[in-house]
Amino acid sequence: GIELNSPFFESLEDDYLERLKERVRENEMEVINIAVDNEGDLASLDERTRRQAVENHKKWIYIAKKIGSPSFRANAGGYDSTNEDVIKACIKSFSELCQEAKREDIVILIENHGGISSNPDVIIRIIQEVGEGIGTCPDFGNFPDEIRYSGLEKIAKYARVAHAKFYGFDEKGEDPRIDASRCIGILKKAGFDGWLSIEFEGKGNEEEGLSKSIKLCEKYI
Repeated sequence: GIELNSPFFESLEDDYLERLKERVRENEMEVINIAVDNEGDLASLDERTRRQAVENHKKWIYIAKKIGSPSFRANAGGYDSTNEDVIKACIKSFSELCQEAKREDIVILIENHGGISSNPDVIIRIIQEVGEGIGTCPDFGNFPDEIRYSGLEKIAKYARVAHAKFYGFDEKGEDPRIDASRCIGILKKAGFDGWLSIEFEGKGNEEEGLSKSIKLCEKYI
């Protein structure tokens, strides 16, 4: 499978999307998710800005449908996870998105990806208040070190796709910063049987980093 990232789409026109879908098919792959970035702040306290962000994200419902992706990840936005108004604005945005996405059988995912989503309890609250049509995309590396594993445990049961992020490898092929065994164990315990999308953010050769990341995941799957 392959996860796509919205900034790398050359175009959003139908002919490009059809070519993209065909290229995926030719390589005997499937699109597992689209990570959507740079479409506005869904937790903005400025209502006009928030509404525009929702509209910006809505087109990805139909793009996901056209290329065969079951979901897309939208960033929660916001900066203060203790601000009740910010959280409510985010819940409203995801509710509006999910209401439309459900009609197309597309699931909207929240990733622990900065902003108010750095707090796993906020992610859980958003999911519980939105209800249907929403899930999580847990990232191994994005929570602060002190809550990395407890945070993953909280959001894992809602996972549809997970980002297996690594930064470097020791002589045993392990990442000293990320306990891959523990992360994958958390997902397994939660009943996750979806895709692990590899993200290598270390220095050096990217292909080598990806290869080592895959081997590390395979070791514990």
